[in-house]
Amino acid sequence: MWSRVTVAMSEYTGASANTESHSKQGLAFKTLSLLLLLMAVLTQSSPMGEIAVWVSLGLVASIVAGVFYFLGNHQRMAFLGFLCAQALYSKAFWLQLEGEIVWWLPALLLASGVVAFFLLLPRIDRLIFPVVIMGMTLVQLSWAAGEVWLSNHEFFSLLGFIGTLSLTVAAVLTALNDYYRALPRGRVLISSFYLLAHLLIVFSALV
Repeated sequence: MWSRVTVAMSEYTGASANTESHSKQGLAFKTLSLLLLLMAVLTQSSPMGEIAVWVSLGLVASIVAGVFYFLGNHQRMAFLGFLCAQALYSKAFWLQLEGEIVWWLPALLLASGVVAFFLLLPRIDRLIFPVVIMGMTLVQLSWAAGEVWLSNHEFFSLLGFIGTLSLTVAAVLTALNDYYRALPRGRVLISSFYLLAHLLIVFSALV
């Protein structure tokens, strides 16, 4: 319980500090939050299973990608790191899937992704390919988490699904803030959704 409270407080502090004038503090608290989540996975009381391994690797990839993103001149490495993290999280969810696939869910997620893509298209004309790749990766991640929830209807599976949707919201806000116009307290919003996503994904994997 106390470890979860510590993680939550660290995430809140990181989100509040992550403004343009406190970018170093924001990176430090964000990295600390992810490291605490990683420790929570590695030190869980039950034997570490395959799902926890994939989630741990996803956290490591997220930490590395965040550092590259902060450096500014390593955007390609940051992009690959985020893609890698999403793929690793996806593997953790697909391993939990039981039963038949519900096909309306990927159709709904894909339709939402297409709408978001065309809304952003006037501002991302030079970044169409990476945006499409990122969007497809996020759609299949949310699909995997949603399928797990629909198959077992458990509360923590729902949290995992919400976490993947939060990660998608963070990606959309980042695109708007970086390539459209700066959003009011945009970095705080992005960090909040980003850290909430990791928190919910990790908790869904630990239970």
